[in-house]
Amino acid sequence: MLNIDLLPQPLNSDENGQKRCCLLQQTIDSRQMTEKELWFLYPADLPMPEDDDCDAYLLATLLPAMQMRAAIHVHGSVSRELLANLTELQYVWNKWLPDRYFLIDIQVDRMREQDWHVGGAIAAFSGGVDAQFTVYRHATGIAGYATRDIKAGVFVHGFDIPLDDAKGFADAAKIATKVLADIHIDLVVVKTNIRGLWNINWEDYHAAAIASVLCGLKQYADIGLIGSGDSYDALISPWGSHPITDPLLSSGDFRVIHDGAGFSRSEKLQALAEWPLGIQNLRVCWAGDKHDSNCGRCEKCVRTRLNLLVAGIENPQCFSDPIDSSLFKNMILKNEIIRIDWHFIRREMLKTGRGLEWLPHIEKVLKRQSPPKLSRLFPFGSKRRMWVKKLLMKNK
Repeated sequence: MLNIDLLPQPLNSDENGQKRCCLLQQTIDSRQMTEKELWFLYPADLPMPEDDDCDAYLLATLLPAMQMRAAIHVHGSVSRELLANLTELQYVWNKWLPDRYFLIDIQVDRMREQDWHVGGAIAAFSGGVDAQFTVYRHATGIAGYATRDIKAGVFVHGFDIPLDDAKGFADAAKIATKVLADIHIDLVVVKTNIRGLWNINWEDYHAAAIASVLCGLKQYADIGLIGSGDSYDALISPWGSHPITDPLLSSGDFRVIHDGAGFSRSEKLQALAEWPLGIQNLRVCWAGDKHDSNCGRCEKCVRTRLNLLVAGIENPQCFSDPIDSSLFKNMILKNEIIRIDWHFIRREMLKTGRGLEWLPHIEKVLKRQSPPKLSRLFPFGSKRRMWVKKLLMKNK
């Protein structure tokens, strides 16, 4: 039987910040196979959880362990409420993808019964539409009774920007700092190796990874906001960040909220049109060479540009060139999830009357067949992302 032991390590502080880490020991029938280190590097001036608090480590490990059918033994403490939530989360993923994620056993050395709260919220922030909308709606109070006091946006190095691209991340973080400062919110930068540890589909895993990073800041704020990708009338299942699953990433002392699903992406951009600096500095691209800017030509960039048109925003400064017909010529939608997004844009164009001149191009793109699933050709996770980028660059 495959087992994963989570062994929390003492906090290591130096001039680079505060490093929280644990050892992940994989064994079969008591024979050790591999040992990995999972780590998070936080700023030096923020309060950290106790060394044996393993909530973040368990959040990071659960889905990969379910994929490997590996039992987990946590040699530290875990919130009782988190354990209850992760029990339910296992059922969700097992129902959604029964051939990929299996129910597993979790043992912990100590359960924390009494959790305390510090107040305030933090929001996952990458500079994209969903993240910008979340911070903007709460900072300006347009979330109404749901408004949270956001202390900081949390920008993670090691997610969409690889750890080896220090300059690209530094430049992106500089822009994010300026954007958030405009609405009086701080930026907290966190580094982690979580994405490179597992051979797992990032589309399934990303919200759990985000929650694991945010959870490490539970003594700074006790609510973490994850901006929604899809609106309630266009939900996609299975998907890593979802109104069903995100709240199940919560512990007794840190609540995770799936934020903004009452709005489509075009409606979010319509609200963001009141924030010029935010629109000017949108960062949505993952396929281009530069991680601090948008290539303007990949599928994600083109889709965002269409959302902007529906929102009544033409040729914003976050894209260097105006939208033109050549962008659609060889556009192929890689899966049905993205195809649904394009259908939704088409529907919104017809409803609003904005961007109608691009409908013939959209319809041609929708008629093209999607390629074979990349999972059959390339591995999941960061390696798959690398191969996709190579293919996109080759076809430019």
